[in-house]
Amino acid sequence: MAIIAGIDEAGYGPVLGPMVVTLVSFDVPGEKVQYSLWNLLEKAVSGSLKGKKHRLAVQDSKKLYHSYNGLKLLEEAVLTFLWTRDLKITSFYQLLDSLSCCSLDTLMNYPWYAEKNYSLPLTTNNTAILNYGDLLKYVLNEQCVQFSYVSSYVVTVQEFNEQVRLSGNKSVVLFKSCAVLISRLWNNSGDNIILNVDKHGGRNVYSNLLTDLLPAANIKVLEEGAKVSTYEIENAQRRMRISFVEKGEEACMAVALASIFSKYIRELFMHLENQYWLQFMPDLEPTAGYYNDAQRFLSQIERIRGRESIQDDILVRIK
Repeated sequence: MAIIAGIDEAGYGPVLGPMVVTLVSFDVPGEKVQYSLWNLLEKAVSGSLKGKKHRLAVQDSKKLYHSYNGLKLLEEAVLTFLWTRDLKITSFYQLLDSLSCCSLDTLMNYPWYAEKNYSLPLTTNNTAILNYGDLLKYVLNEQCVQFSYVSSYVVTVQEFNEQVRLSGNKSVVLFKSCAVLISRLWNNSGDNIILNVDKHGGRNVYSNLLTDLLPAANIKVLEEGAKVSTYEIENAQRRMRISFVEKGEEACMAVALASIFSKYIRELFMHLENQYWLQFMPDLEPTAGYYNDAQRFLSQIERIRGRESIQDDILVRIK
């Protein structure tokens, strides 16, 4: 068996709310390792909304999350894939715990997150999850493929700011977040790992970062370029081929699914943040946290921020 894995983030660019990075992996028979997961699982999974029919949509989360369908498509994918691992998710905190996202103690620093658990699903229903799940489980078994592992890492605003101050560069913060997940995969997986990571902006060279991350392993550069940078990592116990791929969510289903998990989790955090301010200003238009709209939002909540003594460092990112 080989391990096919993917990593992607959501929330790298916004001013408000957390950044979320997720890793997902599948155990795939060695003779099928060169096949696309979209092809192997095509009876249960669609790589596009067109012609989806009764199947789950798994593609770049930005293409699935729209104002007219909200979180529904993301939620269906996340909760269904977790259901195949016998995880029936019924609440936000349970979801965070199942993915080892973050410490609940960390969330206590934020009045919009602290003790604000709520029920899931928000936009779909358990019957839909069971129907999707039965089909997906059948197809996974048919192909001898297992959805074997998923883990997320949430970087809250205060942590993001602290890390930017230390490194001076938010791209380093992103890699360090990915590094947490790469280490989890490397230390807890089997022999043959193929990992695709959505490329980090304009960075083409990752060899020094990987050497710092895994100093005891041998790292061989196979390719470093604008489209893809690939490395072979090996020690006595295991080997991993890791590629940083431009538009990785279009090239690899595992990356697309990681994108969906990350976006869904971030939006659940933003739901809580918006609800907090709406209790004071019921007519306030919610925000997704991106720069232009964040300025509007911050201006409108300024008086409440002062009254509630909300410090900038837990609310606004410095980069």
